[in-house]
Amino acid sequence: MSTQRKTRQRRAIWKAIQAAGRPLSPQEVLTLARAEVPQLGLATVYRSLNALVDGEEIRAVELPGESTRYEPADLAHHHHFICTRCKKAFDMEGCMLKHELTLPPGFKVISHEITLSGTCPDCD
Repeated sequence: MSTQRKTRQRRAIWKAIQAAGRPLSPQEVLTLARAEVPQLGLATVYRSLNALVDGEEIRAVELPGESTRYEPADLAHHHHFICTRCKKAFDMEGCMLKHELTLPPGFKVISHEITLSGTCPDCD
């Protein structure tokens, strides 16, 4: 964590996101962080998530039709998979657009997002 205020609650939230290995919703963060801080509330989770995003320690993951998820900011470029049954999001290593992409003349790609959906092994 950076030099910003390191409360016990914020440390628990940051650790939950770091350990998860996939993007987490605020409710998932709350559930995991409560293992360390049982009295943690959802409002504190939202405040801490915003502070961690502002401090560039985590990043918000926007998935089509879903609530915002959060993951460590230091991850390499990757894409996401969302399970349509349990609504969990998962990281997919690598990039599907590494192959040659044909753009109209004068266009430059700055960034892109790809989200796949289907069912995870637990829901299949």
